Amino acid sequence: MIQGVATDNRGRWQNPAALVVAGLLWGSTYVVVKSSLGAVAASVLMLVRFAIATVTLGPWLVQVGWPRSPEQRRATVRGGWELGLWLAFGHVTHTIALQYTTAGRSAFITALYVTIVPLLMGIMGQRVRPKVWLATMIATTGVALLSYDGAPPNAGDLWSVLTALAWAVYIWRMETFAPQADLLWLSAIQLAIVTAVAGLWVTLAGNWAIDWPQLPWLDLVYLGAIATAGTAWLQAIGQRSVAAPVAAVLYTLEPVWAALLAAAGLGERLGSRGLVGAALVVAACLLCQLPVRSLLARGRSGR
Repeated sequence: MIQGVATDNRGRWQNPAALVVAGLLWGSTYVVVKSSLGAVAASVLMLVRFAIATVTLGPWLVQVGWPRSPEQRRATVRGGWELGLWLAFGHVTHTIALQYTTAGRSAFITALYVTIVPLLMGIMGQRVRPKVWLATMIATTGVALLSYDGAPPNAGDLWSVLTALAWAVYIWRMETFAPQADLLWLSAIQLAIVTAVAGLWVTLAGNWAIDWPQLPWLDLVYLGAIATAGTAWLQAIGQRSVAAPVAAVLYTLEPVWAALLAAAGLGERLGSRGLVGAALVVAACLLCQLPVRSLLARGRSGR
């Protein structure tokens, strides 16, 4: 019994921790993609990135084999296709956005998904806890202070809004498929679909005349193997037990990492307003995870 409780407690924090690490890796992509776009077309960057990510999962797919349960196979295939299309839409808009706006500003606008996820769930009739709504407002205020630079609107802002919408639907739908599907195959199918969409984008843009030796391979390998394949798996693991609105708030750590890394790598400085914003985001994440009711109960009982 004690062992079971310990396992549950570990899972309570390990699954959110997986989402926090995923947010860190995603935050790093703003800087890496932004710096890489000077050397490679957006469509080519996305194609190579996701091709590497798909290949990275290959050895593990061979090892685990195809799911045996018919129900799990159906959930894996259906979820992989649906989530893959939303993932492709999100990455296309994200990559285009960074051609026109700064990494920090794009991170702020994209983080609006933290407010869109509970809105979607509320529209669909699902109950969202009051503390999650409160955390959503705190996190949105935090990312506004952290990343908004006050510059006039640009085309990248609109593309970033579309990215936020894509991520919101993706997070919301992931909550449905993650508990039922095989996590590794769910991730692999998504990545393969995004690779195919990127190949179509390269074809439509006429960018197949690629100077392969001149590509920023270190950046692309990092983006593909770690920041894409790794995060797809981490997100699927985390959202097995973390509710979508809570996951969305945890993901708002992404612009914190993006701002810190942009300051180090791109010279985008984090001032006092940004530091306050980062603190608010962290506070919102903790609010979502702390068992408020049990803490109040303990206080009333004098324990």
